[in-house]
Amino acid sequence: MKPLELQKAIKKRNLSPLYFFYGEETFLIDKIVSEIREEFVDPDLSSFNLNIFYAKESKPQDIINSARTLPLLSDYRLVVIREADQLKSSSWQDFLSYFENPSSSTCCVFCAENMVLKAALLKAFKKKGVVVRFYHPFDREIPEWIRKIAKEFNKKISREAVALLSVELENDLQKIYNELQKVAIYVGEKALIESDDVKEAIADVRGVTIFNLVDCIGSKDREGALNALRKLLEAGEYPLKMLTMITRQMRLLTRAKEMLKEGSSHEDVGRKLGIRGFYLKGFLKQVNVFSLSHVEACFTCLFCSDWKLKSSRIDKKLIMEKLIADLCAL
Repeated sequence: MKPLELQKAIKKRNLSPLYFFYGEETFLIDKIVSEIREEFVDPDLSSFNLNIFYAKESKPQDIINSARTLPLLSDYRLVVIREADQLKSSSWQDFLSYFENPSSSTCCVFCAENMVLKAALLKAFKKKGVVVRFYHPFDREIPEWIRKIAKEFNKKISREAVALLSVELENDLQKIYNELQKVAIYVGEKALIESDDVKEAIADVRGVTIFNLVDCIGSKDREGALNALRKLLEAGEYPLKMLTMITRQMRLLTRAKEMLKEGSSHEDVGRKLGIRGFYLKGFLKQVNVFSLSHVEACFTCLFCSDWKLKSSRIDKKLIMEKLIADLCAL
């Protein structure tokens, strides 16, 4: 079962008596555990129907006794075992009889970074329980997660804003949650998060961002772009990530020039490309700075830089500095 499938099952109140959650995406593990708690444990009765154990500090028999205890004034009780991969191999054998016959009124959740159940135990566990690996989402899954998290803040989010966050934050759900929380606070009562909101909110919090670098290149501000590059590298940003954003901006400039050539108004360009408000005026200035022939030359530079970043031994900082110099000189 995948994490998203598990969330849907929980919302439908399809609860297994046993879960083993493991993987590198600890944010999502904690989130799912919280969702189980919110759905099945009455807050007023949590002191009776919720037990949290840390494996290294707990005895297997204490955990089993808690799991065997009947819930008070409720259909379920929840027992969470954190850092389950800290249990010794011998201790896991103590759980075998419980795995074979778990309490139907208890949901027992084991949380770990690594899969530690050996073949026989894992087979017994799967007969009555569910094992879920929580990996960092694939790139194609990120937009759905962004929309889902935005919904938790009672916000809708535009496709362009989703694309910006997908590139800026990659596949780290904790970062996505934190940044969306900041953006949601920034927009206040506004129901729809747009690309300008993302740019402004992230810039307001971080100072120099990849957006600043892209804007400087779009305006052919070589000094400003090199300064932004230096600060981003010092902050630990990846060159390939910056290259992706620059490439995206060049594609937007190309589309905008083609639309204007076909007779579209500035407002239509902004609406269709998801660029509005204060940023539209600056973007249209960039459109006028680059001719279509210049943009084609830019894509050649971007392609060469991509190849060098992935294959060459040349210092990545030097590759990016040369790219910026070339783009601003065209």
